[in-house]
Amino acid sequence: MNIPNQPSFIFDRQQFAEARIQLHYAIQPLAAISNALADSSNKGLFWDYGRGFTTRAITPIKSYRVALEPISLTLEFLTDRDQVISAFTLSDRTLSEAFDWMKAIVSGLGGDADLITPISYPPNDFPDSDLARGKTFQFLNLTSNLAEYYAIADRILQDIVQQEAMVSNVRIWPHHFDIATLISIPASNGEELSIGVGLSLGDGSYDEPYWYVTPYPYPEDRSSLPALNGDGIWHTEHWVGAVLTASQCGEPQASADQVKTFLNSAIAACKQLLN
Repeated sequence: MNIPNQPSFIFDRQQFAEARIQLHYAIQPLAAISNALADSSNKGLFWDYGRGFTTRAITPIKSYRVALEPISLTLEFLTDRDQVISAFTLSDRTLSEAFDWMKAIVSGLGGDADLITPISYPPNDFPDSDLARGKTFQFLNLTSNLAEYYAIADRILQDIVQQEAMVSNVRIWPHHFDIATLISIPASNGEELSIGVGLSLGDGSYDEPYWYVTPYPYPEDRSSLPALNGDGIWHTEHWVGAVLTASQCGEPQASADQVKTFLNSAIAACKQLLN
């Protein structure tokens, strides 16, 4: 996968949203493979700098994983040595065709193809698109910019994983299409405290990419939230969290230092709120 070395981001909200929604649908076959596993609770995906979006290793039948190369929109079945078993280019093909291809591969590997079905999400909590009704995928120039965001986000979040004591692996979640990690905070009363840190490429809250750091549970008093560095702001409508949008920080590669400053400040602020 060839992500440009130099920042190439040109922010057009409508075009970016179209590319984002298309990729959001394109990863759904990867998420659906978890239905064929004994443990289907974890549908999180990973970022691979060579392959793009990937599943975890799938071993009940034969050790392999599934990947989506986002720039060429190509699905791939890979062995544990990253040899391609089969590839399927999504451009000019439908989502149902992609599922049919995946079912055929799973069946050929000795698995139950009937288990490979689209994941059902809560109503009004997944972007609507004609892709769900048989529209074909199309190559979009902005797809490489989305890949650039995930590559940078994975690198930044992996650094946070190294810094924190109780923290989850970095995952890409097929429901909301964000890449994130979760920091667990010890509590003497047994209450579950945590801080979510991640990047969303846009949703109902913001129609552009944004970094977020969210404390759980949300603070009851939202009138005097801690100051944030890196031009971050507090979001308090429907959910509470520190936010840094693409409009505030610009090109994904060029803004990495500002993002790190924001995240470190926001994590410290959320720990203060939870103590």
